[in-house]
Amino acid sequence: MRSGLFILPFLAIFTAAVFASLSSSFPALGVAFKSIGLGLTAGLVALWIWLDRAGFQKFFARKGAKYGASSGAVLILALSVFIALGVITSRPRFDKTLDLSRDKTNTLSDQSIKAIETLAKKDTELKVLAFFSEGSSQPDQASQTFRDLIGLYLARGAKMSIEYVNPDRDKLRADAEKLTSANTVIFKLGQQENRITTFTEEKITNALIAVLKEGSKKIYFTTGHGEGQLAGSEAEGFDLINQELKNNRFEVANVNILDAGKVPSDASAVVIAGPKYDLKDTELTALTEYISNGGSLFALIDALTPVTNINKLLNRYGLSFDSDFMILRPDDPRVGLIGQNNAIVADFDEFSPVTKDFARKSNVAVLFQNTRTVSEVTNNEAKFKVSLIGKTAGSTTVKVKNVNSKDDLRGINPDRLEQGSFAVMGTATGKAENKEVRIAAFGSAQFATNKGAQLAEHRDLLMNSMSWLTQDDDFIAIRPRDLTKSTLNITTGSATLNLLFISYIYPFIFLGFGTFYWLRRKQA
Repeated sequence: MRSGLFILPFLAIFTAAVFASLSSSFPALGVAFKSIGLGLTAGLVALWIWLDRAGFQKFFARKGAKYGASSGAVLILALSVFIALGVITSRPRFDKTLDLSRDKTNTLSDQSIKAIETLAKKDTELKVLAFFSEGSSQPDQASQTFRDLIGLYLARGAKMSIEYVNPDRDKLRADAEKLTSANTVIFKLGQQENRITTFTEEKITNALIAVLKEGSKKIYFTTGHGEGQLAGSEAEGFDLINQELKNNRFEVANVNILDAGKVPSDASAVVIAGPKYDLKDTELTALTEYISNGGSLFALIDALTPVTNINKLLNRYGLSFDSDFMILRPDDPRVGLIGQNNAIVADFDEFSPVTKDFARKSNVAVLFQNTRTVSEVTNNEAKFKVSLIGKTAGSTTVKVKNVNSKDDLRGINPDRLEQGSFAVMGTATGKAENKEVRIAAFGSAQFATNKGAQLAEHRDLLMNSMSWLTQDDDFIAIRPRDLTKSTLNITTGSATLNLLFISYIYPFIFLGFGTFYWLRRKQA
């Protein structure tokens, strides 16, 4: 066989790979590229056989034809591998992301992965309608951002089908979906539906959670004790958490138990967040009855707040707020930046669903202000299991003992100071009316206010706690971040051309020249 003609089969395979990749890079011309590529490939193979027909006849007539056939089979197998690579890289779902950030912050978060895993358990496939007013040839920026992000979910095995619709060209479809914005993505799972118009991992994951949850659960925040406003935008309000809960498909409302005389029957959890005054006896009775019927309670109580009745309620289930005050060591360099009235919580229980994701990330910490410790009441009346799930960093924290009011912070004697790691977060679980009851007690409410909830770690902790209290355990994780990207993406768009250059040109050059010179030396 004529060695000089071996360039033709290599060109045939190379041409097939090039046009397969081009058809994926430019979907509008996909059919044309595939047809041209197939025609050129077939033509080059036919030309090779025709020009070297004498060589083929001589090859198969040789005594060593059997050995030659085996070598040919190996060659064909090798070439088939190249063809398979070309087919794989031309698939629309071929996405590979290399996260080059130091802390791997641009990969999908644990929350996103859990949502994907929950979706995999569903019998129904998630349908995604992506409406984008795109140009004739290339996607616009919003569309490309969404395509890149959703590619990460698909690469993780998300069970979803995506349909892209141009609302300018298909007005009937846009009207049928009651579209109000040109760039809108609609997630549909069964009867559930959620829409997003901004495209970040957090928005996409929240949309997944919204359609995955079967029904919404209602959370009541107590009023009447000087708590911050649920919808208040001031620093001491809770509007950020309020919106976060709604985005995760919780219903949120206020309740004045003293006026109502009871806890509403549709309450999945009751939150006592940052009261300035203690509960009344009537409220204590109503909450005790609510918990006895299977309700869940979340108490976030700052230091210096009277807790006599609150502790009467919690002691029954094994938890207690202590009369103390947490501060940073005076020589801690962070005192000048954040103030001494802080406690750094960095020791998390790796077994608690609320904190296990924090425990796995050693650099995660939360900052509590106006903090008091939480302790366990042994042999509690309700026989609940108690876990102290969050402790302060021992090297930075000092506890001032016997503090009930601001007056107790004056003239502090050294014997009232204690350094160490102290519990400021506790949970209790047990049974009531054949239902699982969950209670959480945190020694600070400041991290949940608008001022504190600006930090992502604080929002994560609150949302994990809410999901645990309402028994939505599948949605407990550290949530996505909206961060500046520092990734190298190899996808099916224009980056496919870079992939093509790296994956095919160099291998074909070396393989082609290597085979050519090997044949020349063999003939010599």
